[in-house]
Amino acid sequence: MTTTRRVLTGLAAAGLVISALGAGSASAATKGKIYISNNCGKAVSTTIHRTDGSTIAGTAAAPAGSYFGYPVYPGKYQVRVPAGKRDVTILDLGSKAHSVIVKAC
Repeated sequence: MTTTRRVLTGLAAAGLVISALGAGSASAATKGKIYISNNCGKAVSTTIHRTDGSTIAGTAAAPAGSYFGYPVYPGKYQVRVPAGKRDVTILDLGSKAHSVIVKAC
């Protein structure tokens, strides 16, 4: 596990965490990421929705201990995890990609 991933996993253990991560030079079409950390001890269902309610990503069984991310454009999203609904915003930071980490449980 890389140092960055260890740090992000540690931050995710504290709950919903928002962080700006540098990803080199970026353009207006730069995507951020919504990361989901499943520390529930069992497989869980997670989904990411646009604010209009349409599903953009989902999994029927995210394995226990998994940590995965979905690339998304800047905007507002709702992440539905066993811990409840989390409203997140991916910011347009220009030269940096913005990421959000959501704890599943």
